[in-house]
Amino acid sequence: MVSGTASSLAVPLKLLLFLAGILLATAVLAIIGFRSIEKEKLLEEKRYESAKENLKAAIIESSKKETEMIVTEIERYYLSENFLQDSLAGVLSVFVFRDGVLDYPNMSEEARKGGSEFYLLDYSDALVLKRFLDLQQAGKFAEAKEYALEMVNSFLQNPSIASLDWDSYFLEKMLNDILCDQNLSKEDGEEFKNILSKTQRLLRNLNTYSLHRDFLLALGNYANYLNYGYSFIQHEGEFFLVIPPSVVAGSSIIVKIDREFYLNKMNKAISETAREWSYIHYSISGEFPFGEANILSEESIIIEEDSKTAKKDGTNFLLLTLVFSLIIPVIGVVVVYRGFSRERQLRLMKDNFLSTISHELKTPLTSVKMYSDLIIRKPEKAVNYTGVILKETSRLENLIDAILNYTRMESGKNTFRWESINLSECAEKVCDSLEVIANGKGLEIKREIPENCNIIGDYPSIYSLVQNLVDNAIKYTAEGYVSVKLQTEEQGTSLSVEDTGKGIPVDEQKNIFDGFYRIGDESTRETKGSGLGLAIVKRTADIHKASIILKSAPGKGAIFTVVFKA
Repeated sequence: MVSGTASSLAVPLKLLLFLAGILLATAVLAIIGFRSIEKEKLLEEKRYESAKENLKAAIIESSKKETEMIVTEIERYYLSENFLQDSLAGVLSVFVFRDGVLDYPNMSEEARKGGSEFYLLDYSDALVLKRFLDLQQAGKFAEAKEYALEMVNSFLQNPSIASLDWDSYFLEKMLNDILCDQNLSKEDGEEFKNILSKTQRLLRNLNTYSLHRDFLLALGNYANYLNYGYSFIQHEGEFFLVIPPSVVAGSSIIVKIDREFYLNKMNKAISETAREWSYIHYSISGEFPFGEANILSEESIIIEEDSKTAKKDGTNFLLLTLVFSLIIPVIGVVVVYRGFSRERQLRLMKDNFLSTISHELKTPLTSVKMYSDLIIRKPEKAVNYTGVILKETSRLENLIDAILNYTRMESGKNTFRWESINLSECAEKVCDSLEVIANGKGLEIKREIPENCNIIGDYPSIYSLVQNLVDNAIKYTAEGYVSVKLQTEEQGTSLSVEDTGKGIPVDEQKNIFDGFYRIGDESTRETKGSGLGLAIVKRTADIHKASIILKSAPGKGAIFTVVFKA
């Protein structure tokens, strides 16, 4: 007995030493890991500061390149052969000055005047539009087309801002009416679309000139003396690009630009460049064009302070690695400890089971042997002794059947015959068979069993389930009663077995359905059994897809409810 105890203590001691070794190694790893992380943080701070400077430099360089590309694109547009025919996205108006004098759009000195806020429509202007409308109404489409071309070409050759609003109206109306005519051929349609585009472009230039005439003339004269590169100038909320003669040979160009269009291009170029530093959050104060020198300054690039939390570095990876390195040993310790506890519990259950089975087998065998000897010695009392032998033999047979039944269920080799079962009759038969035992202990079996409560299942298994529940209730109840109750509801049929016994502790309730498990120790238990009754109940319920509900507390009895789904 002493050696057995020493052996059982030696295993936990070895386990504790093993676990202590793992925890010690984990602690050492944690110390080394955290020191490495601190060093990595210092290095990362230096790398981060360097990355900020690189990002600013890259953004500035990108903005310079994009601005130069914009200017180069406009220069190529001006120098192209189709300058007067084609338009360029982002360019709203173009003015060309030669020696400080406006060269395009080409207007006479007289045509450059006027452009007052109010223009009084001349009678001859109205007659021009009336003649076109009369030709259309008379169905003379060819003559109307020729007349419109004549008026448009006259305006393109001699543009003027004196009656700009009226010119815009009647020229665009004539061209649009012709384009909407069904008699227009495909070739003529393309020609008139080009004429309309050219006319609208000239009208935009004239409108800009009318609004900013004095500024443009002064700027054209100023550009003639510039010896350095391009510059952006803002006037009355509009943005103009000035390209001096030194850049475009012989002429200076003033372009009214669509600031939103080029702002989107600039932002896109900067975003593409900054993608490499996506972990650094930045913002730019001011928008394109940037300042008088057209260059984005380093002071305009603002690095957000909280962007450090989002930076891409090796610290996070190292920290995650360390955390996993610490968690895995701890998980290992828990798994090993739980495995050992489970093994110890199983070993204890096995010992209890062997002790129980030995007693349960030995008791009926001893009785059979003793009464067999008595029959030999006293043949006249053979009838009395035979009844006792049969009773003990049945007890032994029931024990063996329970063990075999549980083994078959666990191995999945048990065969079931599914049929409609009258659960009411089954419960009545169980109560009748066990009533003698209950009455022998002074217990009453109360029955609340309505007729014809039917379920689908395997009859022998269901009978065993009911028998084990009622037998268990009788076995663990010293006084009072055992109640068997059947109920049929929409959700299904429920079987409840209630007793007034000593109850089941809360911490034991999760284990009582395990095979061979019994509460307490074999040497201290008042009742005997194999520990298989409730295990068989649980397996049978699972096979029939039924649920088991247990309500119990020490000293307040127990209620087992099995719910069979409808």
